[in-house]
Amino acid sequence: MAHAELDRLQACLNFALDTLRNEMNNSQLPPLSQQSLVEHPLDDSTKYLPSTGVFEARRLSLACLGELKNLIQSPLDKCMDERFAIYGVACTDTLIKTGIIDYLSDVPNASQGVPAAELASKFELDSKKLVPILRCCAASGWVRETRDSSFALNRCSRTFIEGNAGRRLNFSMPGHMSVIETIPHWVAESDWKLSRSPEQTAFQIAFNTPLLAFSWIVENPDVLVPIADHLQVFGDMSTPSIVADYPWQQLQTPVIVDCGGGQGGLISSILDAHPSFRAIVQDMENVVALTSSIMEERRPRDIESGVLKVEAHDFFQPQPRIGNEYSFILRHIMHDWPDKEATTILGNVARALGPKSKILIIDMVAVPNVDSTATTSVKSLMLDSRAKGPDYRIPSHFGSASRIVSGSSMHMLTMINGCERSLREWEKLVKGCGLRITNVYPLRAHTSIIECALDTRALM
Repeated sequence: MAHAELDRLQACLNFALDTLRNEMNNSQLPPLSQQSLVEHPLDDSTKYLPSTGVFEARRLSLACLGELKNLIQSPLDKCMDERFAIYGVACTDTLIKTGIIDYLSDVPNASQGVPAAELASKFELDSKKLVPILRCCAASGWVRETRDSSFALNRCSRTFIEGNAGRRLNFSMPGHMSVIETIPHWVAESDWKLSRSPEQTAFQIAFNTPLLAFSWIVENPDVLVPIADHLQVFGDMSTPSIVADYPWQQLQTPVIVDCGGGQGGLISSILDAHPSFRAIVQDMENVVALTSSIMEERRPRDIESGVLKVEAHDFFQPQPRIGNEYSFILRHIMHDWPDKEATTILGNVARALGPKSKILIIDMVAVPNVDSTATTSVKSLMLDSRAKGPDYRIPSHFGSASRIVSGSSMHMLTMINGCERSLREWEKLVKGCGLRITNVYPLRAHTSIIECALDTRALM
């Protein structure tokens, strides 16, 4: 009896894992182990950029695993699995907020684990509640149950220790569960079900506020700083790849303007790698004071010499930096906004461009899944480019390996009616601003760089 789909996926997974093993050896990376108490270089994308081979092999492996799960898991189990997944978020939040994560990282003989009763006594908690919480985390691969009701950190959970990137990224805004619960009503029943306004979203319904999500956050300082920290890490995850995978030397403009550049982390990394550029970080008035102090501390010579400037600018207003001297970065800006507002932002920058200027939109590119085969990644892993690529039938969006893209799109939708756009949607948006896409650079990250320039053909 032929099991065509199962056989193809098994062959693809074997190929992907063999390639991952070989590529890791070529990069002199240590073996992966969940039992390890030491972080692996691949665990923190803000610090380590994997080779293209490692990145592609890992993505293909995850896609295969997701497709295998879809193939062999029963629909009823899948339904229960998804319904219960939300508890995993609450459980990891609990371990962080109680201090259990940090405690488990500091105990002697940490690999042996700590009894739940000891954790309950230490933190004045109920062990009957702690055991199901810890087992839920263990089922998700965040901790290990070393013996009955005793738990230890594993390699992955170390990202949640105080000071590590996962701890900062893991921030969950109080009340966000209510936003998720509101989605079906907002989409199908509310008076706003056909509205694409950023002021008529699931967020406004759940929080019972007329304020734009960004305005609400600014007025609630208890969430402002953690959200800013979360967004900083989210951006830093792609920074090494942005610097390495885009041909910055081809830019014909001497100055790079980072619109909505936050604390200046991306520009700093670009200047470190390409010191011939000058740079400007633009952001709102309430942000630039902090950015200026950070840059004055970290890059005093660049500030003093004028190589780096920080200035207040609202990207809903006309761009003041005009002409061939400037190219512009819009990182994680466009996905925040519906098409109407996104067109205003992009149009303001487009009208400032000179013939040599570029706009670099750094955002995710959503890939529609139309039962096509993601052959590009497979071919890029073939050592012999002339070899016939295997017929693996992996979804073009890499299935479960793209869940961060689809999840981000849902988050932006519910918060502000934004979304992650497909290439076709990017082309439409860009064309409407008098621009054309000159290239798309896939990154070793979840984002891509969409390079745009003035569409001189439209002026002819």
